[in-house]
Order: sequence, then structure tokens, then C-alpha cells
Amino acid sequence: MLTANQAMGMIETLDIAVFQVHIGATLSDRTSFLRVQNFVRSTLGRYVYLEVGSDVGGSLLPHLIDPACEAAISVDLRPATQPDERAEVFHYPDNTAARMIAVLSDKLPPAAIAKLTTIDSDVSDVRPEAIEPRATLALIDAEHTNTACFSDFVGVLPLMNPDCIVSFHDANLIADAIVNAERVLDHLGIAHETVFLPDTVAVMGLGKLASAVRDQLQPHALDRETYLDRSRRYRWAHIAYVHSPQIHAELEHLRSENSRLVEEIERARRASLDAQARQDAITSSTTWRASAPVRAVVDRIKRGFAR
Repeated sequence: MLTANQAMGMIETLDIAVFQVHIGATLSDRTSFLRVQNFVRSTLGRYVYLEVGSDVGGSLLPHLIDPACEAAISVDLRPATQPDERAEVFHYPDNTAARMIAVLSDKLPPAAIAKLTTIDSDVSDVRPEAIEPRATLALIDAEHTNTACFSDFVGVLPLMNPDCIVSFHDANLIADAIVNAERVLDHLGIAHETVFLPDTVAVMGLGKLASAVRDQLQPHALDRETYLDRSRRYRWAHIAYVHSPQIHAELEHLRSENSRLVEEIERARRASLDAQARQDAITSSTTWRASAPVRAVVDRIKRGFAR
């Protein structure tokens, strides 16, 4: 079980071994998480951490063990399945807060667990008065669709101190939501600065922390335009890959239908040719020519009745 002193040594040196509970993040993402945590500790001293989407608590652990973190709130609707911007559906069996607390309790002392509050809800349904004091650091890491992530950002804002940090995991998947969030902040007249850290962690400083994010985290960040462009191309390529079996099946179906139509057209063409050949054979026969006077008389009689 980690002690606070052990954990702080790891956090301050960006030692990702502090993540002793499963976390669905790359090694670089884990380093970025710790970099953000150190930035908040050095800038604010003490902070309240809000996390949207916690799974089994891997990203909560470093904050719970950190003496600078006064409280940690996990907001998670706890769905059994959830969609993804990559056109896939991910499954989360036994996705409960009780399971998360049990997992964390095996790694952390009771005093650290006591700082944790869990809310099984969509963050848009959390009333602002339920978060007191207001959070100063948030991580949005729930459903990875642009629609859901943007909704989570809008839901998080009323729960935050005006001067705060909002970070996003898997920013490469929900980059459009982040850009939309920036547009909302522009509309509201809220100062903000966003940086993209390796691999997929976006960090947004709001209010008085905007300039601090720019000055202290930008040196560790990726080029924004390159990152956004690569993220979009990655999503498009992945969606095409996911749907490729379905696309191939539809193409095969269309090819089969086209072949069937071609065969039907060819049969109709051959039938038409056969009918024309039979007609030509009749009209060129001796019997047809010999019966011409009779047919002429019959035609005159028909025209007479028609009058």
C-alpha cells in the first residue's frame, strides 16, 4: 500500500509507477497527467479535483494520495456500454462505484479514500451546490464522442471555480468538442488557453490560469494545428477500418444485384431477338405471301365495321 511520502516522490518526479490501479492511458498520457497535477499544486497550492468518468479509479489515485488535494469527486453515470467517436461500442462489465472504491482501498490508506465522493450521474444533472468548495481541477474522460464530451464540458463549468483547469483525456478523439468548448468560452468572454500534451491530454486554463497554462505547459505541448489535423485523419481512418467489413459486404451485394440485372437484360434481349426471328420467318414464308389477298379483304371488312 502506498504511503503519501512514497506517492509524492513519484508524482513530483513524474514517475508513472504511482499509477498502481489500471488506467486506460498511454505511458506518455500518464506522464502528462502527473505534469498537470504538479502544475496545479505549484500554482494553486491546494486544490479540489473533479473527474467525469472514472472506471476503476486509475486516474483518481494520484490525487487521493496527494496531501494538496483537499477533496476528489468522481462523477460517472456508470453505463454498461458506451459509444465512441471511432464508430465502436465499448463494454464496461461490473461498472460500479463500489467496485472502484474496493479496488482503490487495496492500494490507498483509509484517509485517502475518505477524500473521495462518488456521484452516479451524468455531470449535466449535478447541481452546483453539490460541489462545495468548487473544483479547481477537472478531468473529462467519460463517453468519447464529441456530443457527449461537449455536454460534459458544459456540465462541468458551473461546478468549477472561475479560475480553474479543465483537462481532457483522449483529446485526439474529441478534438472537435474541445474546439467547440473554446468557442463557448469566447462567447462568454472567459479568458482561456488550451495546450495539447503527449499523447492525448488536452489542458485548458480558464480565467487567471489561462496565462499560466500558456507559460508553463506550452513548452511541453504538441503543435496545435498539426495535432488537430492528425487527430481528424486518425478518426476518419479508424471509422473506415471499423466499417470496412460492412462496406465490403454492401459492395458484394451491389455487384451481385448488378450481375442479376445484367443477366435479366440479356435474357430479355435474347427473347426479343427470338421473337423477331420468328416474326421474320412468318412474314417471309410462302404461306404468308399467299394469304396476303385474304388478309387485305379482312382488313377492309374490319374498317367497314369500325365506321
